[in-house]
Amino acid sequence: MKISIALSGGAARGAFHLGVLEALDEKGFQIEAISGSSIGSIVGASYACGISPKEQLDFFCSKEFKKIIKFNYFKHSLLKIDEKNSILKEIMPAKNLEDVKIKTYITTIDLVSGKIVRFDKGDSIALCLASSALMPLFKPIEYKNYKLADGGIMDNLPIEPLKKHNLPIFGVDLHPNESNYKDTMSGILKRMIVLAWRANVQKNINECDLYITNQKLSNYSLFKFKYLEDMFDLGYETTMLITSKD
Repeated sequence: MKISIALSGGAARGAFHLGVLEALDEKGFQIEAISGSSIGSIVGASYACGISPKEQLDFFCSKEFKKIIKFNYFKHSLLKIDEKNSILKEIMPAKNLEDVKIKTYITTIDLVSGKIVRFDKGDSIALCLASSALMPLFKPIEYKNYKLADGGIMDNLPIEPLKKHNLPIFGVDLHPNESNYKDTMSGILKRMIVLAWRANVQKNINECDLYITNQKLSNYSLFKFKYLEDMFDLGYETTMLITSKD
């Protein structure tokens, strides 16, 4: 069965995406188009380059990968990515998006215009890093005439570019709807932000032919990378179960 797939942002939870893709491969689904925001753009573009989900998991679990993120001493951002690290080219071997094996769309926002900008051509690594540049943790990426930042801020489940392919759209969401929150000022503020984000993606969720998430994702921090294998397994098991029902 031919499908298209949208992969949301969610930092370390991106390992769940890898488990989903592994299960879809085993089930014989043929992905014809991929759209991603933030970590979803990295996972999607790498998969479109021919890097298998398990190969990606090995990269993300490696000591070498951990070295690409460095403290930036508050120079425009808290952290920075070593763009010259060779492991990035191993994860993303195709220099340009137009060279990948599966049609791929990267969602970003342009801080100058305040608009969503989607790319299906251009420098693969630069655009994936731009889509993942969550401020103030990472500084925005200067690319051509744009100043690009995390696409998940405005469109965290980017199904729009997939509609023209006229294929079933599978949406993978790393932020399941949560009902619990701490009744403190910081807890209420976090809850308000989550609800605002949820309203932004709910329409896209409703338009997916198959929506994939798991409430257990809420148990995993966005910025702790010690449970990647567990999240991979969760994505795999969730997808195997959902697709078996269908």
